[in-house]
Amino acid sequence: MRKPFVFVLALAAPYGALAQVPAAPLFQSDELIEFTLEANFDELRGDRTQESEYRPAIMTFAGNDETPRSIEMKVKTRGLFRLRECRFPPLRINLPKDSLEGTVFDGQDKIKLVSHCRDRDSEEQHVLEEYLVYRTYNLLTDESFRVWLAHVTYVDSRGEDDPVVRYAFFIEPEDAVAERLGSTILEINQLHPKHFGAEQAVRMTLFQYMMGNTDFSMVYFHNSVLMRDAAGVHFPVPYDFDWSGFVSPSYARPDEALGIRSVKDRIYRGYCRPTFDFSSVYEQFLDVHQSLREVYSGVVGLEEDRLRDALEYVDEFYDDISSDRGRARIERACRKL
Repeated sequence: MRKPFVFVLALAAPYGALAQVPAAPLFQSDELIEFTLEANFDELRGDRTQESEYRPAIMTFAGNDETPRSIEMKVKTRGLFRLRECRFPPLRINLPKDSLEGTVFDGQDKIKLVSHCRDRDSEEQHVLEEYLVYRTYNLLTDESFRVWLAHVTYVDSRGEDDPVVRYAFFIEPEDAVAERLGSTILEINQLHPKHFGAEQAVRMTLFQYMMGNTDFSMVYFHNSVLMRDAAGVHFPVPYDFDWSGFVSPSYARPDEALGIRSVKDRIYRGYCRPTFDFSSVYEQFLDVHQSLREVYSGVVGLEEDRLRDALEYVDEFYDDISSDRGRARIERACRKL
């Protein structure tokens, strides 16, 4: 099998202060990593069920001394909608623990890789936009999935297809998030919204409003993981933002019951909390506004018009929360507990 040389780009600005337990090396900064993934992608494209098997692959990347390292590992398709609809579905990488010492993958096992849906420039831009949604929530709270941006060369092990080079990103595993936060993942089917910490719940649902995302549920944990911290406070950790207005891929459609025409139309889907002062959460968003603009502007690969649209979209949200009238409109839209 071919094993082309790859390298790691220079470090960018790190994440904010770490929580109780440091993140694994792969998620301690927003450094861009380049690697090659070689596999039989014809077989993987045919794997369209949750029960699809792991298939052999080789990952080649630069070690800590910048010497190329090749690791035999396994990969499988994953997901729900994107697994059915995408020409190139999301992947789960299964790494051999005993071969990772001295690399950025040290301590990893199975990690999700979010990739382009189809081999088009516009689809690659959607990957970068969804990456920015995760980074936005990282700025607001440690109670979030950290992500790692990658530039991947996909090599067909059969030698029949040309290599494909696209941006992708890794998502921090659920158990790693829980360990970092000193929290526990709860495996239950549903939870009444009143049992969530008020600040955590308002912050998460206001963030979803900011991103124009309605494809989630706090009650049934659709696209969110339920956790409980050491003090007994329940909080949701959201994920999967490709149906958001911020990303707005061609396949995204809002639920007709919501009464909106486009996923780019915002609607607040948080629950009413009459005894909680929303102003403290609004201030958290206002505090990161400038940092958010800097993160967006610093992402490699994002086209200028996409960056402009992203900034304009979030600035509309900031216009909403910067006035009493805008705040009142958001809070009036809350759902009854």
